[in-house]
Amino acid sequence: MNDPVTPPSGATPEIDYVALRAGQTIGRYEIVSVLGQGGFGITYRARDIQLGREVAIKEYLPSALAVRQDGVTVLPRATRMADDFSWGRDRFVTEGRTLATLHRVPAIVHVFDFLEANGTAYIVMELLSGETLEDRIKRDGPLKPAEVDRILWPLLDGLEQVHGAGFLHRDIKPANILLNAAGDPTLIDFGAAREAMVGRTSAMTAIFTPGYAAAEQMTSAKQGPWTDIYGLAATLYHAIAGKTPPSAFDRMLDDGYEPLARLMPKGFSPGLLAGIDAGLAVAARDRPQSIAGWRPILGMTSAPAADGTVVMAKASPSVAGRQSVLTPTMDAAPAGQKAKSRVGLWVAVAVLLLAGLGGGGYYATALRGPDPEVVKAKAAADAAEAAKRKAEEEAEALRAEKAAEEAKRRTAEEARQKEAQEAAIRRQAAEAERQRIEAEQAGQAEKKRLEDEGKARVEAEAAAKRKAEEDARKAAERVTGQFDHFGKTLMLLTLRDNPNEIRLQGIDVVDEPGLRQAGVNALAAKPRNLHCRQTDRLTDGTPLYRCLVTKLDAQEPLADIPDSDRVDLALALVRGGLVLASCDAPRAYADVEDEARGKKVNLWSMIKVAEYSRRCAR
Repeated sequence: MNDPVTPPSGATPEIDYVALRAGQTIGRYEIVSVLGQGGFGITYRARDIQLGREVAIKEYLPSALAVRQDGVTVLPRATRMADDFSWGRDRFVTEGRTLATLHRVPAIVHVFDFLEANGTAYIVMELLSGETLEDRIKRDGPLKPAEVDRILWPLLDGLEQVHGAGFLHRDIKPANILLNAAGDPTLIDFGAAREAMVGRTSAMTAIFTPGYAAAEQMTSAKQGPWTDIYGLAATLYHAIAGKTPPSAFDRMLDDGYEPLARLMPKGFSPGLLAGIDAGLAVAARDRPQSIAGWRPILGMTSAPAADGTVVMAKASPSVAGRQSVLTPTMDAAPAGQKAKSRVGLWVAVAVLLLAGLGGGGYYATALRGPDPEVVKAKAAADAAEAAKRKAEEEAEALRAEKAAEEAKRRTAEEARQKEAQEAAIRRQAAEAERQRIEAEQAGQAEKKRLEDEGKARVEAEAAAKRKAEEDARKAAERVTGQFDHFGKTLMLLTLRDNPNEIRLQGIDVVDEPGLRQAGVNALAAKPRNLHCRQTDRLTDGTPLYRCLVTKLDAQEPLADIPDSDRVDLALALVRGGLVLASCDAPRAYADVEDEARGKKVNLWSMIKVAEYSRRCAR
C-alpha cells in the first residue's frame, strides 16, 4: 500500500471532508493518512499507540448509504437506509472476525484486530509495502514462468484456507495482489460486505472489475469458490498473455476469448495453460468447483502419449501437489506435429479432469443444446414469480386487515390519552394546591427563623460587647512585657510595644538622672520580663501597679516563667540600693530600708539622708 501523493510545495493542500483527519484516534489507533477510498469504505495508514507499529485500517463507509457527521460519526443517509447500513456493517464485522482467525495463512493479508466505533466498524490489518501485480505488469510486461510459479501456489494455498473458513474474496484482480521486493504475493481488499450489499438495497449497484468478475457476480446466481477461481484465472491470464480477458458478460453474447492452450506462450507447462482456460469457463458449473479440484489440472507437467488412452479418474496425490508451471522436458519429435497434437490433448485432459473432479465440462457440453440447468432455473423462476404474486396478494389482504385493526387501536388509544390528560390535569391541580400550602408553611417557618436569627444576633452582639469590655478591663488591670526604660523618675517605666507608662507602687519618686540611669543599667544587664497588676489608684485616678520581674538567673523563655519564680520589682530596686523605700511603703520595703541604711550603701550618698529621715521618721 502506497502513501497518498504529497501536494507540491506552495500548493493548497487537498481537504477531504469524508475521511478521518490525521491525528484522530480509533480506539488505540491514531490516523496518519488516507491510503485509498472506494464506494464501500476508506483505508487509512495508522499507528498502534500501544504497540508502537504502523497498521492499515479499513473503515466501513458505503457512500451510497451513509455520510460522516461532525467529522467523526458515520450515520445512514436516511432512515429508510438504516437497516441496509446496519446489515452491511454486520457483514463487515463478520469479515474482520473471520480473517482474524486465519493466522499465518499464505499470501493472505494478516488481520490484527476488528472493532466498532463512531457508528461504524473497522478492520485493522498488516501494513504492507511493495507494488501491485497490475503495476508490475504495466512496467515490465507479461510475467516470466518463474515469476508466475512464485505467485500461483501461495495464492492457491491461501485461498483454499479462506474457502475452508466459509469465506470468499470476490474481487481477485492484479490490483488486489501486492508483491514485495522478492516477488512474493499477498491478496488484499476482501469484499464480503461489499458483495453482500449488492442486490439487498437499490441504493447499491453491482461493483466489479470487467474481465475479472465471473458471470454469476453480474446476476443473482449463487457464488462460491468457483467465483474466486474465475478471478484468479483471469489474473493469471493477464499476467501471462499481457492483456485482460474479455468481460464475462460479453462472452455470454459472443465469446471472443483466446484460450492459452491455443496461444501456447513459451516456457509455461500445458497443464497450467489448460487449467487457466478451465478456470475461465463462462458457466460456473463448467469450472473447477474448488481449489482442490483445480490443482490437478494446474499441476500436470508431462503429456500422455499421442496414441494413449486418457482414463477419467480421481487425481492421484502426486498430481494434486504443488508443481512448477515451467515447460516440462519434451521428447524428440517434429515441432509442428508435437505442438499441434499437444494443444488438443491438453484440452481433452482438462475436460476429463474437470468432469472427474465435479467441475463440469464447458468444452464437452458447449454443443449439447439447451442447458438442462438453465431450463430448470427458468421453471423455478416462473414458479417463484407466481409465488411472489400470490404472496403480494396475501400481503395486501393482511395490510388491509392490519389497517382496520390499527384504526381501532388508534381510537382506543385516543380515548385512553384523553382520560390520561384529564387525570393529569386533576393531579396538577392537587399538586399546585399542595405546593401553595407548603409554600405558605415554608414562609411562616422562614419568618420565624429570621426572627430567631435576629434575636440570636442581638444576644451575640451584646455578649461580644461584654467580652470586649471585660478583655479591655483585664488588659488595663494587667500588663506584661519586656522592660524598655524608666521615665523621668524611677517610679515611671515603659514596656516594649506598650505606649502606656507604668506607675509603680511602693518606691519614692526620685528624679535624679544618675540614680535613674543606674536603675536602667541594672535592669538592662540581662533581658528581663515584667508582669504588672493594678493595685491602686492615685487621687487623680492614675493607676498604680505592682510589678514582678524575672530574676537575673532566669532561663528562656522569660515570658513563660511563673509569677512564683519572679521577684517584686520595687523590692528588687530597694534591695539593690538603687532607691529608698517610701515612707508609706509596705513593711517589707521599710525593713530593707533599715538594712540599707545600716550597710551604708554608696548610692545613698546621692540622696540627703537627713531629708529622707525627716520624711520617714517613725
